[in-house]
Amino acid sequence: MTAAPSIRTSDRPRPRLIIFDFDGTLAETEIIASEVISTKLAAEGVQVHPDEITATLSGVERDDQQPRLESLIGVSLPKNFMETVGVEIQLAASVSLSATPGAIELLQWLTIPFCVASNTSRFELIHRMRAANLLGLVGSRFFSSDDIGIRKPDPSVLLLAAEVMGVSTGECLVIEDSVIGLNAARNANMRYCAFGGARHHSSQLRNDLRTFEPEALLLNLEELKGLLCPM
Repeated sequence: MTAAPSIRTSDRPRPRLIIFDFDGTLAETEIIASEVISTKLAAEGVQVHPDEITATLSGVERDDQQPRLESLIGVSLPKNFMETVGVEIQLAASVSLSATPGAIELLQWLTIPFCVASNTSRFELIHRMRAANLLGLVGSRFFSSDDIGIRKPDPSVLLLAAEVMGVSTGECLVIEDSVIGLNAARNANMRYCAFGGARHHSSQLRNDLRTFEPEALLLNLEELKGLLCPM
């Protein structure tokens, strides 16, 4: 499948910095989380498909996840349910986390400076980047909302990344897999593309991404090469 740009990136100057989200953009963490939660809910006697969990929790603040989940299933869960799930997600990621389609190939190819800006904590980012074989490619160029104390859709972590990397907001291109992430990019007055090719992306999630009119909806991150270097 090929990219479907809604605005021709070739009509614009090449960005001087590409800012990637991590979970669901560079690594398949979202589907792992949804599968773990689905399994834990089944142990509580509640059957919910991982796709429904993803649609409910994608990009949602950590403190709001359990109330959203309880609203979805109509059942109150143990108070520490999401804390327990978080530990299991971390363990599952250590064993089975992989990069998203085209992520490694794109990062190896890029000559434009790039970095990661994520709502995930720095500790978890390091752990997950290492598990997905991405830490060596990203190096120290990653930023967490913990660094600034405010999470997306607030644009602060994106603005911090641009500031530290020495690039103006108008020269940045953000790659995000969620509505909350695209909202943050728009709030930062940065250009953005949507990534909809991870295992957790449903047709509905892709349609939600399209409502933000991204420069492109990428189904494989290598498709970005053609937008940065058009024929």
